[in-house]
Amino acid sequence: MKLNPATTVVIAIIASVLLVGCAVGGARQATEEARLTAIRAAIEHPERSAKDRRLDDKRRPFEIMQFAGVAPGQKVIDLFSAGGWYAELLARAVGPSGQVYLQNPVAVRMGAKDLEARLANGRLPNVVTWDRDMNDLGLPPEFFDGAMVNLVFHDFFTLSKDVDDILADLKAGLKPGAWVVVVDHAAPAGTGKSFATDPAGPHRVDEALVKSMLETAGFRLEAESDLLREPSDDRQKAFFAPDMRDRTTDRFVLRFRKP
Repeated sequence: MKLNPATTVVIAIIASVLLVGCAVGGARQATEEARLTAIRAAIEHPERSAKDRRLDDKRRPFEIMQFAGVAPGQKVIDLFSAGGWYAELLARAVGPSGQVYLQNPVAVRMGAKDLEARLANGRLPNVVTWDRDMNDLGLPPEFFDGAMVNLVFHDFFTLSKDVDDILADLKAGLKPGAWVVVVDHAAPAGTGKSFATDPAGPHRVDEALVKSMLETAGFRLEAESDLLREPSDDRQKAFFAPDMRDRTTDRFVLRFRKP
């Protein structure tokens, strides 16, 4: 069958579109594979301490960083990083072309010995220590591709009298489209911040309050994960309580996006 010139042109255009689509799809798959390879290499890095590795089963860092969207070349802030457990993983995952700001309040030295060892001899050259109080973050404007808030949002209520101000400062430091992942110990539904305000208390926060506060701050809730849920937890005790030593708290995992 002989095709007329117009039909031949249409077929050629369709073929070109299909080829471009295949090429784009292949490139995206290759990029995603490279991202996951970088995350896996960060977790399996030979310099990670045995102490750090012991927390992997409970914290599931590969799945959490995959969920967050961590990728090579990103600039990420780890808020109230304490001993820097996640900061090291993030630093390895974003690689030498990326950067991690390890933020801790000036007067709070939680995990100080771990942090000193972690940063000794320049072993994490792409980590910037950012010792600033929670209401004086002083972040460079629209600088970060993402923010990790791992098991510390509840602490904001004892570290600050104005958590909304913390979120406003964080938003200002994030690029449009940046991600924010919040992981925390779940308090009973409807309890708001009441499980978070006492430093000697349960160290938990109501998931609904976290969603509300970030949405009020201008972030969009994009995804939730049941990855760290623990239905057997009654949500009453602090993670460090003696009878919680061999148990896991029920934890929510939320991803927000700056529009």
